[in-house]
Amino acid sequence: MINILKKILPKRILSFLKRIAFIYLKIGGPKYDFNVEPILLATIINELERLKPVKGNILEIGVARGMTTRFICEHLKLQSFNEDLLFAIDTFDSFTDDDLNFEVNERGKKLSDLREFEFINIEAWSSYFKEFDFLKPIKSDCSILEYEKFGPIKLSLLDVDLYLPTLKTLQKLYRNTLDGGVIIVDDVKDNMTYDGAFQAYMEFCKEIGKKPNIVGNRCGLIYKNK
Repeated sequence: MINILKKILPKRILSFLKRIAFIYLKIGGPKYDFNVEPILLATIINELERLKPVKGNILEIGVARGMTTRFICEHLKLQSFNEDLLFAIDTFDSFTDDDLNFEVNERGKKLSDLREFEFINIEAWSSYFKEFDFLKPIKSDCSILEYEKFGPIKLSLLDVDLYLPTLKTLQKLYRNTLDGGVIIVDDVKDNMTYDGAFQAYMEFCKEIGKKPNIVGNRCGLIYKNK
């Protein structure tokens, strides 16, 4: 809307309208639109920069509206990650029935609390990212994918909330992450609706003999042979 007004209104009138909107209508004030903590965003940037000299691909697994995807895309574009591909993996149709049933039947969650992301589809989602030719959307249940085809993988952001897909994906991702690479897991926090990721992260760290490495309140890191 602002871009349209910029084309049809003189600059002084546009500035006056923006002043009215900001001061009196409380429109246009600063807000934080991300569903992840700032420290997770900072960790993504720091790890991308650390791994920039390393040839490899980047995976975001569980993309929702694509806010974090856009954040990553802007960084890759502005900092000229010319050889890296970003794969955005999601069902683009909410959680699978099997994963939801496990949360309800085995972990005591309420189904009504877990209904999310049913408004997304891959066609609409992809239309917002046409300018980024290095971004490759993949429509799939992340737990059944074979990750060898995305290699070499140097960084993954795993944000699928529930226990089963988090654990199954961690097991596959870790095998296919190059030495020195990292897996970043969101929602690693106990006693909340989506604490399946916490349980899966803790179990997987124990499985591979690594001490849990949590930054902030819910960002879990797993480094491959580092």
